[in-house]
Amino acid sequence: MAHIEPKPQPFTFDLGTLLCNDPNPLPSLAENKEETLRAVARDTAQGLINQLLTTCPITKASDDQSLQLTLPAPITHLPREKPVPKEKEKTKWQKFADKKGIKPKRRDGKLEYDDALKDWKPKYGYKGKNPEGKVPDDWLTIVDDKEEKKAKQIGSKGNVGKDIDRRNKKLMQKKKMMGVR
Repeated sequence: MAHIEPKPQPFTFDLGTLLCNDPNPLPSLAENKEETLRAVARDTAQGLINQLLTTCPITKASDDQSLQLTLPAPITHLPREKPVPKEKEKTKWQKFADKKGIKPKRRDGKLEYDDALKDWKPKYGYKGKNPEGKVPDDWLTIVDDKEEKKAKQIGSKGNVGKDIDRRNKKLMQKKKMMGVR
């Protein structure tokens, strides 16, 4: 280790922020400015490292290949560029929800796990669980007689719309023949 010249005023350290202050004035920078600044920086860095090695506890890391220095809490308060932001005021709805105990709705998500493919697939839509064109596994269903009669009755009522469509088409054709728009 290189020898450090004794200074009239000793360095002051803040090991928590790895800060070393040298209160001594700089030597004259008239000749060899770079070398003078390099020497002062080297002396300060050596002073900081010596202080770290003598005052901070050294521990072995868990991987058994490195050593760690445990730094003390910082002493110097570092200023912020901007003030600490104020906490935003809650909206009327948030205040009401807190008062009534209303929690936000939990979204179930759009994906569903497909055991056959062992992959996540969308519940519906493009590349969904049952894409169009694929025959579903439950294509055959057993229907009771009562349910079948209900389905036939509903089906006969469903033809009403088709009758109206046919009637409208005939009316449109008649109007075209007469030249009415």
